[in-house]
Amino acid sequence: MGNRINKIGIMQGRLSPPVNGKIQAFPLKTWKDEFSLAKECGFELIEWVVGLTDLEQNPIFSPQNHREIIRLQKKYQSEVPIICCDYFMERPLNSEDLATRIEAQGMLIELMMLCPEIGIRYIELPFIGKSGLEQPRSVVSITKLLNNIVPFAEKQEVYILIETSLSPKRLVAFLDQIPSNRIQINYDTGNSAYWGYKPQDEIPVYGHRIGNIHIKDCTSKDYTVPLGKGDVDFGLTFNLLRDIGYQGNFVLQTARGDDDLQVAKTSYQFTCHYIQKYLH
Repeated sequence: MGNRINKIGIMQGRLSPPVNGKIQAFPLKTWKDEFSLAKECGFELIEWVVGLTDLEQNPIFSPQNHREIIRLQKKYQSEVPIICCDYFMERPLNSEDLATRIEAQGMLIELMMLCPEIGIRYIELPFIGKSGLEQPRSVVSITKLLNNIVPFAEKQEVYILIETSLSPKRLVAFLDQIPSNRIQINYDTGNSAYWGYKPQDEIPVYGHRIGNIHIKDCTSKDYTVPLGKGDVDFGLTFNLLRDIGYQGNFVLQTARGDDDLQVAKTSYQFTCHYIQKYLH
């Protein structure tokens, strides 16, 4: 791909058999193997996953495993710059239950302390489903939380990526209340299509706050389908990203198949095509 600014990565677990039938979970038994598989497919980075599944055994919480993660990154020339915190889907930072909220906020601070030790600079927080921001009270509490943690994020040199189901207009209003560049957006192509949002109503408006992009395809009925088989207009999306000068990463969070390694290779080539055509 030459001297490409935009790097392509894959979501952790997509190169391993599904865990307990889930489309996405931390692959406890095979996480080390994924580094070599990622390199084989051409990926330059892996987005780490922290969920409730095998939470206590996740290597990110073990200093001894930190050394192994760093070693694997160097050996296979594959960065781990982003962490996807699915944990907060089940333990919402905006939970109405005080104990849950305190537990979740404690986890966020712990991750902000641990992540830089292995090179993670982006901490992705999903505000979707029961952790969504549809209720005004949730918006107020999360706005306050994010503004409060900005100084610590600056100290730790990490960025907080928010992924939300808010409409473009509401998302802009939300971001206006958190002006720090330490708070950015994780833009998911598939989610936008699933919710019926149009890239021309999103990217030109808040593209300057996008810190990472998930490549996924969806329809209004099917949450995830193979790339090119859904409603995402990838040509338009990449054209708009060119217009704003997007220089961040692309992480594949694609539909699974019978042969996940082949799906990953095909999806990598699919994404390369659009980067070469519009961004290279």
